Amino acid sequence: MGSPDPLTNYARAVRDVYYHSVAALSVMSWDCMSTLEDEVRYIWPMRVGYTFKWLYLFLRYIPLFAQISTQYIISHMISGTSAYDLCKSWQMSMIGLVLLTSVAMESILAFRVYALFRRQLWVTLLLGCLISAEASCALLTLWKRYLLGWDAACILFPVLPISKVHGVLSLATESTLIIMTLLKRYAIVKAGFSKVPVVTMVTRDGSLAYLLMLALLGCSFGIVKLMGWPPLVMFFWTATMHSACGSRLILNMAQLPRPKGTEHTDGGILLTSQVDVSLDTVASIIISYPCMYLSN
Repeated sequence: MGSPDPLTNYARAVRDVYYHSVAALSVMSWDCMSTLEDEVRYIWPMRVGYTFKWLYLFLRYIPLFAQISTQYIISHMISGTSAYDLCKSWQMSMIGLVLLTSVAMESILAFRVYALFRRQLWVTLLLGCLISAEASCALLTLWKRYLLGWDAACILFPVLPISKVHGVLSLATESTLIIMTLLKRYAIVKAGFSKVPVVTMVTRDGSLAYLLMLALLGCSFGIVKLMGWPPLVMFFWTATMHSACGSRLILNMAQLPRPKGTEHTDGGILLTSQVDVSLDTVASIIISYPCMYLSN
């Protein structure tokens, strides 16, 4: 049997894009609903000026809005009537959203590691350089994609070499974050303080985020090289996973037990103070709040 004709390949690509967009939107909607109660309880009371409140709302609702609007745009793609400007704007927005949510999620993880190491300068420089390099690569990816042509129905486009560089930088950043987290965890446990909830939470969340990133990279390879699906489908799933992971990172931090005397403090402050744990402060925390940080 011969290879499928271009029309058949295109019809299959349209079908794959549509199915994956609907599935990703369903998962994202379910995730938003499952965390809505905690969001209302812990995120909404934060004062308007706190960065992490707006970062949470961005990660939670901008990707959701993008996924919903995509359903309208896909109808034009399927009919083959998508205008050039609409196609270009939509693809650039989707690529930009995925890259921006990736940097945002890694910035949250970096902030937690930075606080875990008590804001040491070398940690700031190391993580700042890694995230800056990744952000610069993201901007270059957008620019390279802007210079390429666009297909008639706005679905088929190649994977740029610069995207692979961005994937390597993302892997390097995430690997550095998880290694630093595990090293600090090991040092604290070795010192005899293994039941501090904030350290356990940071280690758990960092490990899950790292596994998620590896899964996304593996799926990207499988989808493009093995399954033959158009790369566009990964935008839907990557945006969904970044939204779920990033928002839960902030939400988990906001749910940590509050030390006595801070029950009425704005939640945004605790995103800094609660993570500020190191070997020389663990002992004082446990002595001051034994009932909170030690389980029976």
